[in-house]
Amino acid sequence: MRWILLLVTLFSFAIVFTAKSAALLGFFLVLGLGALFGSMFSFAAERVAAVARPDAVLLTDKDINVLRASIRKPAANATASVSSANIGSANAPSANRG
Repeated sequence: MRWILLLVTLFSFAIVFTAKSAALLGFFLVLGLGALFGSMFSFAAERVAAVARPDAVLLTDKDINVLRASIRKPAANATASVSSANIGSANAPSANRG
């Protein structure tokens, strides 16, 4: 379809450059511009579709929630171990001095 629109664009502009009446020029100018925008968007849509990932490889809501839960659990354990390590290290130098 995009190639047909591109050919219609070229044909319309060829008629526009050779037209002798204003009505013919106006009609084919509008047709050519419409086909030009249509072919431009058609080529852009094909390009986007070529690099887009299919829906089958996207994560589901369940997978996202499992990932979020796995990230939150180690973060909570890490902060608890860091705070207990800081308390123990703060008391250790005073014990060595005494």
